[in-house]
Amino acid sequence: MKKNLLLLSLAFFTRINSSGQIAGPSPGNSFTTVAIPGSSKTWNDPGNTAASDNSYTTFGTITVKNGYTDYLVINGFGFNIPSGSTISGIVLEIERSDANSMTIDNSIKLVKNGVIEGDEKAVSATYPITDGTQTYGNAGDTWGLAWSVDDINSPNFGVAISARKINATNGAAAGKIDYVQITVYYDFVTLPVNLINFSATKNNRSVTLDWTTANEINMTSYEVQRSEDGINFKTITSIPSNNNLASTDYSYEDVNPPGGVLYYRLIMLGLSGYSKYSKVIMVNPGSENKISLYPNPVSTNQALHLSGRNGRVLNILFFDEAGRLLSSQTFNSDNITLSSLHAQKGIVLYLITDRNAQIVIRGRLIVQ
Repeated sequence: MKKNLLLLSLAFFTRINSSGQIAGPSPGNSFTTVAIPGSSKTWNDPGNTAASDNSYTTFGTITVKNGYTDYLVINGFGFNIPSGSTISGIVLEIERSDANSMTIDNSIKLVKNGVIEGDEKAVSATYPITDGTQTYGNAGDTWGLAWSVDDINSPNFGVAISARKINATNGAAAGKIDYVQITVYYDFVTLPVNLINFSATKNNRSVTLDWTTANEINMTSYEVQRSEDGINFKTITSIPSNNNLASTDYSYEDVNPPGGVLYYRLIMLGLSGYSKYSKVIMVNPGSENKISLYPNPVSTNQALHLSGRNGRVLNILFFDEAGRLLSSQTFNSDNITLSSLHAQKGIVLYLITDRNAQIVIRGRLIVQ
């Protein structure tokens, strides 16, 4: 017989409270275990943590004093927090029990981008004899980590749980977990304008910037900023807002800009003092900056070489033909190793981006 159905009905529900907005509580949908050196036991049936239904994830029993388990790792919480939000807190709840009351936390951490890290949240309270819920974190606690919206929405966001037997030589720990859920607290302010499009076109001796807006309400201006390294931006002009509800086109011509690769962005300013940045767009003014990747075909024991990098730090992502990510790496040299492909052969798709996630080149390799 299912219990706590209310918890399940709240999954993937987003609501507003006085301090911001809340996503969840949500259960995970991807389950695995990660070995911890010296552990006594691993977890059985990890998928049973997806529902509060008296089907348990267990480690059997531990009789060794202070013996501990591997990590139970739960990912795929399915959050869809809107872009532009600020993550303010993460709350984890674990429904657990031990009929012998001899199990306590060994380690409780979050998983960010597939890595177990952040503040240690293990508590000393023993698992209760009957199912009870232990809460970790709060609405203002980010577990010692900086979170982006993409980090939280990623299928690789999750939690890692390890349990251990209490400091006693007799008896056996028999801990079990029925349900795990996460709630994320965030702040989101809607800018009183919709930026529909922002683009840049290279001309002979200038760069033309065009953008289109809609639903402008109480806006003041748009600052156009330029950068030569994608990090340090300077305002080059300010364009007043027309404050039109209908679609509105804006344009600015940057005459005689510096040579080399250029980066542009907008700062959209409202009367209330609120501001928001647009995406960063890149202008590649000449063929001398075009990236090429060779040799192709390539052997798994060869290195790939680039031309046209011009000192830029770039990222390369490899995918199989089904679009599944095989590996990614950041590089600041003209050579790329293929060791991360783990001897993958055949057609491999690649995507090279700059530090602002702007696509530089994409293509396919034949790996022999």
